[in-house]
Amino acid sequence: MLAASASTPNKTQASNSRATTPAGWHGVAGGMESAKNAIRNGDLAQAELILTELLNFAPVEIRAWKLLARTQRHLGHIDEGINSARRALQLQNTNIEDVPLVSITIAKLLWQQHEYDHARQMIASLLEQESDNAEWLDLQQQWNREHQE
Repeated sequence: MLAASASTPNKTQASNSRATTPAGWHGVAGGMESAKNAIRNGDLAQAELILTELLNFAPVEIRAWKLLARTQRHLGHIDEGINSARRALQLQNTNIEDVPLVSITIAKLLWQQHEYDHARQMIASLLEQESDNAEWLDLQQQWNREHQE
């Protein structure tokens, strides 16, 4: 399932103007399997990274949020684990059909594909839900200066 929401698991990537594809990206199922393999091998930090990258592309993937929450708690990242668990619960209690198909990663991909209006609409939707995100505001201003159509 590739859908998006206003929640971004890794805000440091939001500052980049280009979207990146996770290393070795093989979709949600492949990402989940890679994360589980990393956990089995005792590499929780790698599992956290894989899940964070996966959620940048599929932020309504409940299973990934749950696994990320458990992984973060085992790493001692308690606050992050709580936030991830809350996100999983929020999504679980939401009709996925009602979740807006927006994410900063998808907005950046649209921009790169020269779908400027759609990218601008998506970032505006994100900012409606998180209006104080300075990185997104900067990106919106940059996009509004570029490629005026």
